Amino acid sequence: MSAIFDTYADCAIAVKSLHAYQRTLIWEERSDEDAAKVLEKKIAGTALSEDEMLCLGDWAFARGVELSIKHNLPFKIHTGHYSGNNHLQIKRVRAGHLCPLLMAYPEARFILMHISYPYDDEILSIAKHFPNVWVDMCWAWSINPQVSAQFLRSFIHSVPINKLFGFGGDVFDPFTSVAFSHQTRKWLNWALQQEVDENLLTETEAIHIVQRILQDNQKHCFDLEGTRTAIQTKLNNAN
Repeated sequence: MSAIFDTYADCAIAVKSLHAYQRTLIWEERSDEDAAKVLEKKIAGTALSEDEMLCLGDWAFARGVELSIKHNLPFKIHTGHYSGNNHLQIKRVRAGHLCPLLMAYPEARFILMHISYPYDDEILSIAKHFPNVWVDMCWAWSINPQVSAQFLRSFIHSVPINKLFGFGGDVFDPFTSVAFSHQTRKWLNWALQQEVDENLLTETEAIHIVQRILQDNQKHCFDLEGTRTAIQTKLNNAN
């Protein structure tokens, strides 16, 4: 893991974990000794129990977070609803399971993805409580646009607005990302228009919020310039 980070971290913008698709988000601190015992069994080809796999996974995940801190990379974690069909285990995916990890690494920058739908109220509390947590609405508008619009309104009134990222297509092909961006514009506008119509925000304040959640917050969290410089340096050295 250290070798991978040493090789690629300078040109990376973040670390992303999809482990919620394979196991629970519940995390426990594991000792080197306990992890070593499980690893020896794994290397020997012995089948591991679920508890043993969780032990090794928790240990490795913590090392990944430590390396992300060392290399100044935000750590993005899938929470909530799965893509695809017939494999969602709903109790595994709630962001609240991550609270012990968030407490163990206050110096890390955790970005919790997809508003943890359908546990979106829970992630509001987490973002409000933990200084090291940001919430990314990527894909959320497409999962449930009405819930996402209400989530945005709740976020505005409960959590510092600098902790929210308002859009991400979370897809591999550009044309789908463009389509998702149109969907986001529609529902983002609807949510903020409701705030203005109910005299909860002025138009100027609503525009300020859009600027923050679509551009400024990301620029403050991610080291864009440092990453671009590292990529350019490697390209120059390669030539």
